[in-house]
Amino acid sequence: MNAAPLTARAVRPPLGQDAAWSLAARDRIAAALIEHAPTGPHTEPHLSAIITGLAGQPGKLVRARLALATTLAHGGDESTGLALAVAIEYFHLASLVLDDLPCMDDAQIRRGQPCVHRVHGEASAILAALAFINRGYSLAGFALAEQPLPVRLQAQACLDAALGSAGLVGGQARDLRFADSDGSVREVSRVAMTKTGASLWLALVLPALLTVPGREEVRALEALCLYWGLAFQALDDLHDVLATSVDAGKTTRRDRALARPNLAVALGVPAAGARIGRLLAQAERRIRRLVAVRPAWAYLEEFHSNFVELAGPLSVRCGAVAA
Repeated sequence: MNAAPLTARAVRPPLGQDAAWSLAARDRIAAALIEHAPTGPHTEPHLSAIITGLAGQPGKLVRARLALATTLAHGGDESTGLALAVAIEYFHLASLVLDDLPCMDDAQIRRGQPCVHRVHGEASAILAALAFINRGYSLAGFALAEQPLPVRLQAQACLDAALGSAGLVGGQARDLRFADSDGSVREVSRVAMTKTGASLWLALVLPALLTVPGREEVRALEALCLYWGLAFQALDDLHDVLATSVDAGKTTRRDRALARPNLAVALGVPAAGARIGRLLAQAERRIRRLVAVRPAWAYLEEFHSNFVELAGPLSVRCGAVAA
């Protein structure tokens, strides 16, 4: 089992509006996900198959790429950035495995393949999620081991807040009990903030701790993660309502059937699409504020542009539904 910290990679090109760098970063993260997967020659075969299969089939890596870019933009080295990126992606992978279980969303497809619990069983799927979480904490610890004590303590608090009962775990609990709530848009947003918003917060703020952001920067980052998280989850909600499982690469049209929070169901498709536009506009204003305080935050503009491009096709479909 490879528990060693990540080794240094090739120096990146200048960070900015660089599609080539973005593709290269994705390739380096994808390779690191396999290299540091929590498995070895003596790992139980079903557990090993799940871990290696998930590590070798990365998605868009939005959170991981954001963590790497943040580390590099603020003077961190690539070894540290990759360690944090892989740790955050492992946390995300674990959440997807658990979210797909029969006791959760009972999904059948994820990233175009049968969900791992359907191939290897629920018990092995749960153990694989725990293995990813354990390795994620280890990698984060290695990455931050040489940082001053205040930074390490802040990082621990950040991990606890994003992943625990106040973040991802608490959000999933609210998701499962949504049918017992008032079903309001406010409750839908609360779930999105603690699930999707928390994971984006972790990807952005954990590596940003290396630069000791000021109070104004922290407030702007909190707002940015809120708007991005709500918009990102609303896009996922629209996919669940509008896309087929083949198009989305995962099981869709489950939220209404399971009485789960979904902005498109709560507001209607056209209104949900309009809200995404407003959220992205608010996020853009926060990025401008961050860049005004510290120009190093300019790389966030590229990530925001990617979000806007992602929302574009769905905005067209929302307009068609409204018509």
